[in-house]
Amino acid sequence: MKKISLFALALGLLLFTSCAKHIYVDYQNEVTNTGTLVIKPSKPTQRTFVTINDSLVVDRKFAKSVTLKKVPEGAHVINYTSENSWYKDKLNAEMAVKLDKGREITKLVEVPPYSTGYWIYVTGSAIVGALIAISVN
Repeated sequence: MKKISLFALALGLLLFTSCAKHIYVDYQNEVTNTGTLVIKPSKPTQRTFVTINDSLVVDRKFAKSVTLKKVPEGAHVINYTSENSWYKDKLNAEMAVKLDKGREITKLVEVPPYSTGYWIYVTGSAIVGALIAISVN
């Protein structure tokens, strides 16, 4: 019984510490002639970096979405990158955005599928965990 409680506690801590977040960033302090840009990846991304006009606004976050508020009107270049080596292809989305005063624009980012190596690792970990649990009993 003690082992089950310890396992449940460890699993609960793992779930609560690895949750993706909706990230909100004020690009500048000025409020006039600004708009909002929302970036939504198709699935949460780990170690996420976001730049706007080569200025870093999000640094190594686990992101479910990124909302950039108080972005001045005009043309901007947004770069959304994730340093997750488990993806089949590198995630480096660059998009040009023209923002008007008072508008909110949503951009979607397609996240690549996981690689074969990732699925082998996950399956292998589950099998090894099950074997250890069986051998302990």
